[in-house]
Amino acid sequence: MWFVLTRTRFGFQIRVFGSAPLAARHAGIGSSQMVWTTLLVGGGFAGLAGVMEAASTIGQLMPKISPGYGFTAIIVAFLGRLHPVGVLLAGTVIAVTYIGGEGAQISAGLPKAVTGLFQGIILFYLLAFDLLTRYRLTRVRTRGNAA
Repeated sequence: MWFVLTRTRFGFQIRVFGSAPLAARHAGIGSSQMVWTTLLVGGGFAGLAGVMEAASTIGQLMPKISPGYGFTAIIVAFLGRLHPVGVLLAGTVIAVTYIGGEGAQISAGLPKAVTGLFQGIILFYLLAFDLLTRYRLTRVRTRGNAA
């Protein structure tokens, strides 16, 4: 998908439409066609990922398959800065926290929520770092008229 979005005409159209829909409309990119195409492609990849999860890891269909991967994906996306290489590295870091959390549950008897708490702390610090680096608190001094 990274290759399609960065190296093809269709990917360029998606990026233009996502950044400036009015400019895309003026360039002749159909808005309804672009929305439907991206929804269908994204839904197809999500369905493919779900089939792979249900068929390979678990091996059978169960009422509750996903252990919250959608919320974990948000943390991975923020941690990876929405860059493909960064997302791979962030996914590895989060996978290590999952495995370490399972090891801590077994060896130290910690509850399962500790892993989620640790990932939440990572996300909180990342968002706080972004906030503090992008916005600077300044004190505005007003000149008082002394009478």
